[in-house]
Amino acid sequence: MNQKSAYLLLLSILLLVACGSDPLNHIPGVDPWMDGNLAEFASFAKDAEEGPVVMINLLKFKKESDDGEGTGAEAYARYARLAAPLVERHGGSMVFSGQTEEHLVGDTDYDWDMVLLVSWPAHQNLLDLAGDEDYEKIAHHRTNGLERTMLIAMTQDFVTAR
Repeated sequence: MNQKSAYLLLLSILLLVACGSDPLNHIPGVDPWMDGNLAEFASFAKDAEEGPVVMINLLKFKKESDDGEGTGAEAYARYARLAAPLVERHGGSMVFSGQTEEHLVGDTDYDWDMVLLVSWPAHQNLLDLAGDEDYEKIAHHRTNGLERTMLIAMTQDFVTAR
């Protein structure tokens, strides 16, 4: 097994443990809206040096935070405040943050409260954040505040970008 394969295997195991999930999230009690999808993470990690990448974060907040300390939006705000310097430490930068207003097209059952765009130099920078011990200490604020989330990786389309 080469070093990259060993790294991917270790990353997959760590994500499996962190998410409490199997690769396809087919076990009872696993919520793909919050736990993620290990197969997608593994694919993302496989191209660790690719970049830049912009992550779209779609966020739906809980009415009340799981820790009983305010609303879900307030819990997420605590997370965002603590995560910001860690994101910067790993090369990430906030491109856009905004509350949604109207859902004009699409299934309104999947409404979102907020959208964030975070730019990263490469996939590896985001993976490094996810494995940061300081990040692991604050991630519970995110979980306490979110009902569901969607994280989508984007690269620039050089065909249509002018």
